[in-house]
Amino acid sequence: MEKITFILFLFIANILTSQIRAPKMTEEFKLEYGQKILENTTRLLSRSKDTTYADYWNLALAHCLLSEDIAKVEALLLKSKAKNNVKFQGLIDDSSRYYGSIEKLPFHEMLGKKFIDLMETKVTPDKAEIGQNVTDSHIPAKQLNIDLKETIKTLSAKDQKYRSLSNFLQDQTLIEKQRTLDDANSEALYKICKKHGYPGISLVGSKFASNAAVIMTHTNKLEVFSTLFPYALKAYQNEDLSENIFILLVDRYHWRMDGKQIFGTQPGVPFYEENQIKEFKKRYLIDYQVK
Repeated sequence: MEKITFILFLFIANILTSQIRAPKMTEEFKLEYGQKILENTTRLLSRSKDTTYADYWNLALAHCLLSEDIAKVEALLLKSKAKNNVKFQGLIDDSSRYYGSIEKLPFHEMLGKKFIDLMETKVTPDKAEIGQNVTDSHIPAKQLNIDLKETIKTLSAKDQKYRSLSNFLQDQTLIEKQRTLDDANSEALYKICKKHGYPGISLVGSKFASNAAVIMTHTNKLEVFSTLFPYALKAYQNEDLSENIFILLVDRYHWRMDGKQIFGTQPGVPFYEENQIKEFKKRYLIDYQVK
């Protein structure tokens, strides 16, 4: 199964959430959060054939939160930049908006001016990153539902209509308009799932399977989310939805239900107890081995 890259562990407000800013994290939570990022990124890498700019970013963030070797964090950030400089710079911009300023980023807090210098450092581009522009060439064209792809594309545009605006989080009117669109999107996604099952990789391709998951995370009504979630679970278990997208959905779902998370994709949200996390991972993840 091909890997679709998402920055799961730096939850960018304008892309993946409804209306949040970076929360203040205690030192204890930073350590727990960093450890979970490290565990889950390591698992994702063990199931993938390539390491992407996002993987290096996530590893750098994990080691940063764990207050580990500064040189290691710098090296990982440079590898992320070498993999895809444009998207690396995009992460810096999005992260700065999320945290309020570049000075508030965990990387800047650790590295100080070195982080600014690192952004300006020229690097030798790595070979083109695998998985960033997934073509779905491995899926016969006749298997893809073109009409359904277009529908998800339309829903995705609505999902980002107001979120993509720089002042979205500061304007309650925009937030309410987006919520109205989200409600309509959730209803449309439910009708799709009821008719076709989850719009997974085999139906709409990798990109739009991921977009459908992002739309699902923005479901406002918990009862609707609870109805949609089993469709995504089945798709993941059939390897029709990538794991890094699926764990985002799982954490979002449990956050909505219990105010807790399992994998660490939601900054500032408390974790379940460790024994509960192991049980949830056994329930959800393919080939999960309890350690």
